[in-house]
Formats: sequence, C-alpha cells, structure tokens
Amino acid sequence: MGRVARGRRWTCRGGTRLSDILDGQPADPARLAEIYDLEHDAIGEDLVFYREMSRRAPGATVDLGCGSGRLFASMLAGGASRIVGVDGSAALLDRARQRIERDPALTRARDAGLIELVHADVRSVRRPDRFGLAVLAGVLPHLDGPEDAVRALGAARRLLARDGMLVIDTIGPGGLPREDLPLSVDWEREDGVRRIVRRSQIERREAPEGLRVRYVTMTDLVGRDGTIARLPAEFRLWYPSPRALVGLAASADLIVEAAYGSHDLDPPGDGSERCILMLRPDPGI
Repeated sequence: MGRVARGRRWTCRGGTRLSDILDGQPADPARLAEIYDLEHDAIGEDLVFYREMSRRAPGATVDLGCGSGRLFASMLAGGASRIVGVDGSAALLDRARQRIERDPALTRARDAGLIELVHADVRSVRRPDRFGLAVLAGVLPHLDGPEDAVRALGAARRLLARDGMLVIDTIGPGGLPREDLPLSVDWEREDGVRRIVRRSQIERREAPEGLRVRYVTMTDLVGRDGTIARLPAEFRLWYPSPRALVGLAASADLIVEAAYGSHDLDPPGDGSERCILMLRPDPGI
C-alpha cells in the first residue's frame, strides 16, 4: 500500500458495522480489492514467519482481518489443522474465494472443510470454537484508536485456547513517515492487460494516542487503447507506539511472551520496520 500502509489491510473513512475496509470509498470495492491483491501479493518476506508461527502453535488458526487470504497457504504449509478467515469486507472475501479456487492445496483443504471464510467484524466476532493461533496482521492501525484496539484484542483473546497464542503484526517505528509526503508515484506495474500506476500522498499528525496518518491514493488503470480508469481512495491510519501497544494488550488481559522488530525475529528497536508481539491469555484472569 505504498509508503506507509504496507501490510495487508486498508481502512475506510470512519467505522462501519462490519469494519469493511473498502466501504465508503468513491471507487468500486471490487476494483479496489483487485488492486489490493496486485499490490499485496508482491509481499513475501512474512510468509516464512507465518508458516513457522503455525508450526509453533499447532491446531486451528484464525486469521482476523484476513483480507484476500494471502497468508492461508503459509499457514496450511505450517501445519494448521483448520483455518478460519474473518474479514468485514465482502469484496476481499470474494477475492479470497478466488485465491482458494486457483490454489490446488487450498481447494483441497476447503473441500475437506478445513478452510472457512467468515464475514464479521474483528472487534466483536464470537465463535464457540477455540484456536491455537490467532493473527492480527496489519489490522490495528486501521481501527479508530485505543478503544477499538482493545475491543479487537479482547475479541481475539476470547477466541484463543487456554494455551493459544495471538500474533500482532504492524509497522514499527522505523517504517513510519517522519514528515508529510506530497502526491507522487509509489509504483507502476503491468498485469498483461493494462498498465497500473499508483500515486499516494501522506499527511501525518502526532496525537496522544499515537501517530495519525491521512493516506490518499490515486490508482490509474491504463488500457492498451490509452483509456484511463482512475480509482481514488482515502484512508485514516493510526499507529500506536510499541509501548502503548503493550499497554493495550494488558487492558485486554493479554501478556507479552516475545517481541520482534522484523519477520526474521530481530530484536525490536527504534529503527525497527515492524512491531510484532506474541501474546498469551493472562493465566491469572
């Protein structure tokens, strides 16, 4: 997602009942979801990490804010006995279904009842089953702030088995913008049918609860005949500090087992590109 929102999730302007990350945009959600896949499928540095997390926490896995299911194959390869993908965006879940259809291993798992897609809000989802691994990858910055974050963390904790593990994965201090950035080209790609050009603009604001970012994107789909379809979007992002994130986890009755600054398990620091927390339910609660 360009210079700041790199990860798996986009956010909408204002909250919605199902936390639909593509709702409220002027462009068609289905087309935005298509561009989402084009951009995010190019990200691969976290795939081994999530394969290993599935091995470390065997059993069923719930991917909260799963988007189009980019991590499903890695989780399955790591030994997840079952995968439940939860997302508030119907358009992204449609893309997840298409991904499953294209991948023979995912198709077999779905046909065996081992993959389930759920249209629900990550802040309030409830299920009777419990999971050895829950994942919130790139989700918290796209919520509205600390209160929403505690709601999402509490919902995740309630889904965990007693010895289950929750992974929070977000941008670290070293990956955040230090100044406003003018509208400029992020990337340009060909998909065999058209040329796709992504531009973005960033406005940042320091707030007591963390860094607030207004992230404006303009994606042009340029056909071979020269016609242009323009997809504008605007996202409001929120980035708590790692210390604040630990406090939010404690408010949701979660304790930190480990913290990393990258998907290669580097120690966290002020220059870390990622902020990754491994959380367990507080046994004293």
